[in-house]
Amino acid sequence: MLNLLTPAVVAAAAQEIKSGVRISLDWPLDKPFRPSYGRAPFQHEVHRRGPEGRPVNDDIIRFNTQSSSQWDGFRHYGFIKETVLQRPNQPRHPRISFWADNGGIVGRGVLLDYFDYAEQNSITIDPFASYRIPLDHLKCLVAEQDIVFHPGDILFLRSGYTSAYNALSRPEQEAISQRPTADFIGLESTTDVLRWLWEKKFAAVAGDAPAFESSPVGGPGSNPDTVLHQWLLGGWGIPIGEQVDLERLAEHCKETGRHSFFLSSVPLKIPGGVASPPNAVAIF
Repeated sequence: MLNLLTPAVVAAAAQEIKSGVRISLDWPLDKPFRPSYGRAPFQHEVHRRGPEGRPVNDDIIRFNTQSSSQWDGFRHYGFIKETVLQRPNQPRHPRISFWADNGGIVGRGVLLDYFDYAEQNSITIDPFASYRIPLDHLKCLVAEQDIVFHPGDILFLRSGYTSAYNALSRPEQEAISQRPTADFIGLESTTDVLRWLWEKKFAAVAGDAPAFESSPVGGPGSNPDTVLHQWLLGGWGIPIGEQVDLERLAEHCKETGRHSFFLSSVPLKIPGGVASPPNAVAIF
């Protein structure tokens, strides 16, 4: 519900800026080393301009916008049964460049650190399995930390995935991408979760996991009618951020006892684009 990010909401979010500390939320473009879901890896070439000895270079890059940190745009995932990207009554602005044209995703961000909550409560989780983060756990986390949401907030959910991936060796990272199914931790996909996201009036949601919701999306044991991707992207106009780097953010939040911050995220102006790196910065 990006339309919740009105000038008044953004101006109020600016009150979160106290210390001026800035934290990037983008994972490097070459992470993961080998993307899952059959996506191509990042490619980078430094192209020398002119003869040898002339100190002038260009970058040439090629990458799938879904392979590293990203915002899923409204052209990424629609309603599967209806085979449409958006319901007929939804605004017809699916391209991600429209967000950039209007100033990006800027507002009050709120972090729910589920990885830390699980450690504190002796809950065993596996980032490389289809572990479904229960809504009840998040509600307990919110209550324990006295977190208050406002309409138009941008939700961030830390599962520990990027930290666990960074700790793997290169062969282990390669093996993750070669598995027959892309099994990853994420939020459970249920009617109660959909109701909670709607009632909290989040403008956007994001996480460090590859799909925000448990992966594979719509896989075995899940209800195809409550897949978060189709409701958030195709139904409600809520962008989904994935593989966002939340490690430094979580560390700073824990040190300061804060869970909210000012978020500035301006996607690339890709004409007709499906997704984009977030270019996101949290400011305290």
